[in-house]
Amino acid sequence: MSTPSSVTGMERLRVSRVAVWGTGVEGLDVAKAALEHGADVVFVDDRVKEGSCASVSARSIPVSGVDVPLRHPAALGEEQFDCVVRSPGVSVYRGELQKVLAAGTTVTSATAMWLEDFSESRVIGVTGTKGKTTTAWLTAIVLEARGLRVRLGGNMGTPLTELYREEPSDVYVVEISSFQGADVKVSPAVGVLTLLAPDHLDWHGTYDRYVRDKLNLFDHREDVALAVSSSSPDAIVETARYARRVLYGGEGRITVRCGDVMLDGERLVDFDTSALRLRGEHNQVNLCGALTACMLEEGQLPSSESLEQALEKMPVLASRLQTVGICGGIEFVNDALASNPAGTVAALRTFARRPICLIVGGQDRGVDLASLVSAIKGMRLYLAIVYLPDLGERLRVELAASGSHVTCVRVPTVREAVFQASTLLGDEGVVLFSPAAPTPHVEGTYVQRGAAFNEAVAELGGSRP
Repeated sequence: MSTPSSVTGMERLRVSRVAVWGTGVEGLDVAKAALEHGADVVFVDDRVKEGSCASVSARSIPVSGVDVPLRHPAALGEEQFDCVVRSPGVSVYRGELQKVLAAGTTVTSATAMWLEDFSESRVIGVTGTKGKTTTAWLTAIVLEARGLRVRLGGNMGTPLTELYREEPSDVYVVEISSFQGADVKVSPAVGVLTLLAPDHLDWHGTYDRYVRDKLNLFDHREDVALAVSSSSPDAIVETARYARRVLYGGEGRITVRCGDVMLDGERLVDFDTSALRLRGEHNQVNLCGALTACMLEEGQLPSSESLEQALEKMPVLASRLQTVGICGGIEFVNDALASNPAGTVAALRTFARRPICLIVGGQDRGVDLASLVSAIKGMRLYLAIVYLPDLGERLRVELAASGSHVTCVRVPTVREAVFQASTLLGDEGVVLFSPAAPTPHVEGTYVQRGAAFNEAVAELGGSRP
């Protein structure tokens, strides 16, 4: 039995056999929904060896009282499935998925199904290479200042599958990664694009395909109102075709000048990043994106008073320019989520007026390092680099080739990087862990890597700010 073309959202799961590729929170929620729809469900997981489950602890996973079998991805070509639901980490370009797609099998994701099910709701979709989490948070806060009930979910927040179980909200702000947006078929009414720069090329294959997959989130609605950062040249060029595009930051409609938020050149409200506990000019741009999204969704902005009160609620987001300790005159900053050069360049600019020891390195995905090399060479105050393999070694080589004489020291672990960095700064400055690369698989995720940084700072006796 195949899924009728008119069926959308979670109703797609009302078929005879469903393969759920991924066993995280989202995958478990999808499997539960499929079982509730009467489907026969199978989990697919790369950790399962063909013919065995040697690298996982069981041959099945219990879901709602049902033992759901685990299969190797090869099972997609060996068994008949009516629908395959992939987790974000599973590339749509995997050979197994391309084969079942060619055979007419429905391939979708929890994000795609949620957007279909909530197509009549007020949804703001936020994406971009960097800044999307902060922008999504700020967008929700600004909308709440308008008196709206707002729910924040998606890539770095509440999984979208959990929103099915909640009371309806006035507006949904959802952060969508390129992994999640690559195969959606419904676009939100309002979107935000924070930045376009090369990233995740191992997943997408090429930068052009990465851009296409990013913008796919907005390509299924002709009247989508799209807020785009004017600080990103690639974003400006690639979104020129959208009729209702509004630029923000820089020369956009909403910008920050000399500490003031400006709307069409007129002062809107005083803005103090220290009050927000958000550092850097890039976060001022993120605020502009949030305000622009609110303007596109609501037609107007909150009052100055309510906006000021709302902005004070913005939390310090973990692993994003987060000060985790101070030891003497040295500040230790966890920016572990900076998984590409663009994020690290923004971090360096944030502390450009202080001596810096940059801890950099991780999985090398072949991303161009020219912007990072240029930023490092342009630093006017003392800068030293403690680097980790593999990207760190390539950065050292490219810096040397560019004529840079910056001190570069190689270390094997984040813990040793912290200890080494603290010796290179003297009495004051910033130890900045901003890796410019993803966390190597053997080290887990950026969360584990950030925790290793925090623990090492604690060992040094760094006091919490």
